[in-house]
Amino acid sequence: MTHKATASFPAANFSEDAVAAVIEGRIKNGVYAPGSRMPTERALSEEFGVSRRFARMAYVKLIDQGLLEKSHYRRPFVAFSDKQPVGVHSQEAPPRKTTQAVQTIASVLPSNPTFPGGLSIVSGIHKVLADTESAHRLTFLDTFHKDRPEVLRRETQAINSALDSGAVGLIWWYYSREDTVQEIMRRNPDLPIVFIDRHPEGLHCDFVGIDDVETSQTAVDYLLDLGHTRIAHLMDPGDYSTILGRAQGYRAAHLARGLPVSEERIVHLNWNANRMEMACDYLFSLPDPPTALFTSNDFIAHEFIKVAEANGIRVPRDLSVIGHGNIDRYAPQGFLTSVEQPFEMMGRAAARLMLKRLAAGPGAPQSYQQVILPAPIVLRTSCQPFVPSAHLPVVAPEPQRP
Repeated sequence: MTHKATASFPAANFSEDAVAAVIEGRIKNGVYAPGSRMPTERALSEEFGVSRRFARMAYVKLIDQGLLEKSHYRRPFVAFSDKQPVGVHSQEAPPRKTTQAVQTIASVLPSNPTFPGGLSIVSGIHKVLADTESAHRLTFLDTFHKDRPEVLRRETQAINSALDSGAVGLIWWYYSREDTVQEIMRRNPDLPIVFIDRHPEGLHCDFVGIDDVETSQTAVDYLLDLGHTRIAHLMDPGDYSTILGRAQGYRAAHLARGLPVSEERIVHLNWNANRMEMACDYLFSLPDPPTALFTSNDFIAHEFIKVAEANGIRVPRDLSVIGHGNIDRYAPQGFLTSVEQPFEMMGRAAARLMLKRLAAGPGAPQSYQQVILPAPIVLRTSCQPFVPSAHLPVVAPEPQRP
């Protein structure tokens, strides 16, 4: 979320130091919250009556001080201040270090070898523990496997291992059923758990992630702005909050434009090996096949594109595709337009929230927190404006829903 400035300034002789000082004051007063994106350089220059160069230099100064952090694709965001800003020194003598018993925080999440998002989360957690000189150590329990039954087995094993070893907190990106997650929470009421990416529906809990509804609505809005109205939605298997939220965003984008939601263009995948062939055959045998596709994650987007192109459907000429997760950031040549997920930032936010819970202790009044991080769209070449002549009717058999 980007916060608007609380004051405007007439044209004045502001230096970059003066602009930086005003922004620093706003950050410290909570006008710009940790993780929020800063105003554009243009907005800043108009507010203070300075050139965009001065606005950029002010941001650079604050980045050097540690108050802001760079973003790969967009304007900087407010840092999660694990350290004091550069140049700020306490007037008190540093406390004498005492030996503390090392306690373990367990992170249970998948680390796909072709997609370092999980490792980015772990890196963010490590960064906070190191920067705060925490007495806690991190144990990373990897649950990734290509077969779902094995993922669930590994996750059960990881949770049991964390609990048996006396872990004092759990940072968890889960794949288990909702009732399994709720049972673990019920059996361990004093165990702090911070959920990553998804959270159990209907339960109060600590959570770090993005707004799946809003980001998905923005993604579908982008396709609508390109002139596409026959937009399909491919949903990953499962009923996790992420999948349901992204489907809700897909529907919300249509309803906000006064467009009907075509349920026949929404495909909820299963775990079958030939699921993409079935989905592709079904969607392109509809009387009005889609000209664009929004998927609930990038993995199924790439999987569908491979099958579609094997069947002569060209992306983006015949079908524009937008995904969710931005896994192409790790590819030498990115292709897929996608919603960014700030994994390293998620890890840092989760670690800070966990340390806050541990510092409060088990008897403290429980007030759960949900940290929602910015997730912009990263534009690449998998989408193009709708061209009627390029989307000819497809003659196909009667559609069979997968």
